Amino acid sequence: MSRLSQTIVALDQMSLEEIDLFLSNPINTLPTVKIGLELFVKHGSDLILKIHRQYNKKIFLDLKLHDIPITVERAIFSLKDLPIDFLTVHLSGGEEMLKACVSEARKSIPACKILGVSFLTSLEARDLNELFAIINLDEAFLRLFTIADRSGVDGVICSAHELSIVKNAFPKLLAITPGIRFSDEIAEQKTQDQKRVATPQSAFKLGADYIVIGRSLTKTLELRQRLKELENYL
Repeated sequence: MSRLSQTIVALDQMSLEEIDLFLSNPINTLPTVKIGLELFVKHGSDLILKIHRQYNKKIFLDLKLHDIPITVERAIFSLKDLPIDFLTVHLSGGEEMLKACVSEARKSIPACKILGVSFLTSLEARDLNELFAIINLDEAFLRLFTIADRSGVDGVICSAHELSIVKNAFPKLLAITPGIRFSDEIAEQKTQDQKRVATPQSAFKLGADYIVIGRSLTKTLELRQRLKELENYL
């Protein structure tokens, strides 16, 4: 079974020229791209429309919205009618904020799935303890996922380490896993920006519905080989 349909490629830190070169590559059959905060702030909705129309890609808009409910609600309204398939918000914004997000999204971007971000994969256990006095990580993640389920979001963003918590407690929630690196990259310690990392194969085995991969695909000269690896993961 090919996993390409479950692989989202992150276009972060790419110029418009690099994005065009990558997406126009006939080898590139990945159906979904992630546009992060940096790209969206710089290029706005024009980039979403261009990628969707010119390359027929699904759009994962990774804004990680986090503010008072009315502000986040209005931010989602501003995305009205854009071809967005996924949009991220922070679960730590609380149940009221999350319900406002879901409610507005159903009206303004009805085809879009709202995904709740748990704790950033750049944070280690020490960081979470310093920031939030978290000692038992599993309990902390379970609380966030409980709020996600209660609020009506479609899925959660979490590292591979939390996939079993999501799938055991809330199997209907989509689980999207960033922090993905190929095994040779992990062996070479090419994971500076994210701490809780995993290989594509291990993430899928643990229950990820989608994985997010960035530079491991966009910056490699071996794209054909990397895509072949993803195709062969069962």
